[in-house]
Amino acid sequence: MIVDSTIRANYANFGFVPYGQTIMGKLHHDAEHPYACDEFAEGTKLKRTDDVSPFMIANRGQCSFVQKVRNMENIGVAVSIIIDNRAEMIEEILMSDDGTGGGIRIPSMLIGSKDG
Repeated sequence: MIVDSTIRANYANFGFVPYGQTIMGKLHHDAEHPYACDEFAEGTKLKRTDDVSPFMIANRGQCSFVQKVRNMENIGVAVSIIIDNRAEMIEEILMSDDGTGGGIRIPSMLIGSKDG
């Protein structure tokens, strides 16, 4: 039996996407901040260890994509992954800049609710 393990994603139109590079990461999720809309506690930092960067997932909703990604970037996240809150064609959703995303330096993507 062949299983398709592809996770469809749509990249944000803000931040930096390292085309042609590989990023290896360890996935983090903060159960106390599932939407990543609030700033994380003072002193909260995720650090790269060996060749593994911190990735973080958060749920879609309650604030803009930019706010979520900025909060994650501020604690050292290398890649932000947002899980959609509806069953929809992920390729048709635009992770748009709310006008404040110019300084974001990490890539971010939206994945489907089923894959999340």
